[in-house]
Amino acid sequence: MRILFITPYVPSPIRVRSFHILKALSHEHEISLVSPLIEQDQLELVKEIENYCTSIDLVTVSKRLAYTNCLRALLSSLSRKSLPLELAYYQSDTFIHCLKEVVRRQKIDVIHGELLNIVPALNTLHKDIALPIVYDAVDCASWSLQQKLEKTRHPLKKLYIYSELQKTRRVERDELQNFDQLLIGSATDRDRLGQIVAHSAAMAVVGNQVDTDYFTRRLPHSTTNSLVFYADLEAEAATQALLHFCHLILPLVWQEKPEVTLTIVGSKPSTTVQALTADPRITLTDAGSDVRPQLEKATVALAPFLVAADNKFKILEALAMSTPVVTTIRCSQALQTIPGQHLLAAEAAEAQAYAEAILSLLNNPALARKLGQQGRQFVLEHASWNSASTRLNHIYHTLPGIAHCQESKTFLSFLQSPHTEQIRKV
Repeated sequence: MRILFITPYVPSPIRVRSFHILKALSHEHEISLVSPLIEQDQLELVKEIENYCTSIDLVTVSKRLAYTNCLRALLSSLSRKSLPLELAYYQSDTFIHCLKEVVRRQKIDVIHGELLNIVPALNTLHKDIALPIVYDAVDCASWSLQQKLEKTRHPLKKLYIYSELQKTRRVERDELQNFDQLLIGSATDRDRLGQIVAHSAAMAVVGNQVDTDYFTRRLPHSTTNSLVFYADLEAEAATQALLHFCHLILPLVWQEKPEVTLTIVGSKPSTTVQALTADPRITLTDAGSDVRPQLEKATVALAPFLVAADNKFKILEALAMSTPVVTTIRCSQALQTIPGQHLLAAEAAEAQAYAEAILSLLNNPALARKLGQQGRQFVLEHASWNSASTRLNHIYHTLPGIAHCQESKTFLSFLQSPHTEQIRKV
């Protein structure tokens, strides 16, 4: 069948979930990708996905338009229909026009959209075009905001997050019910979102998955007393977790083993994060597109995230590399791992308990190796894209109105459109 695949960014190995879902679906289906283009450097990512797409349309949304959208959303914040800023940012009439054009041009059978950012666009298509829609929520966005609200102390930030939380809950409650199939990243988020969605909707768990052929260990387990923190350092939750770890937990580890080193892996760190390297035992590196060497060299991988919704992929990638992981109980529950069998878990707020979990692995290489092996086995059985591919294809073939679709590999002709940065026929 022919699938219109809509994301708020260009899928790539950096955006793991959308990239691998697109890749998995392309084995049986023809994919037409449409994404807004706000940062021009995303054009470089097209080469990562062009072999999996029949057509690629990137629609320019200028920063001026995006900021204007946000300003309008702020000024209308008292309105019942006011959008969260993350959704308002992406609004574009040209984007909607392009989506409708691609539906006609590529003879689309089903629409797939990812993340709350594009829900307004999906609902416009629902009203105007009679096609089944699959929406991938990834996680329960309002729950993530609720966690951030609980952790924030600054009164103005707290007020802003509370306002965004109320708007996000309204969107989840009222706007998702129109879609034929909802996808979600975990059973925990399914239950949370299920309590919010206004009417009963089909919701299937397709968990965070890892390319286990790519993420595989080539060297023996490290015994160098080295820790690695691997995260999206542009995300506030990741920076908050890192600073908490370095200020409150790492000193406890150093009390027993002062030779322990920490490698922070991530791009665009804040000046506060950069200042951590004043201690020579802490290094900061941007692994670029390949983080595997850093994960392979580490004795223990750290995931002390205070917000469970963020960086779950990073934890799974470390597990797939057979690197033993110490995370929080919230993250372990979200991943459905068993602490003590697949990884170790302790609340990051309990600094002593978290430090002791790390030290137990540094002091016992046999335990670290065993935990690393069992962690990888968990990923192979429950979180590899091979295990998810069959489920995804079953979901698509059982959508209402899909039975008539012919499995065809007759690619449509290349067309040039003036409002897109890229359209390609592969």
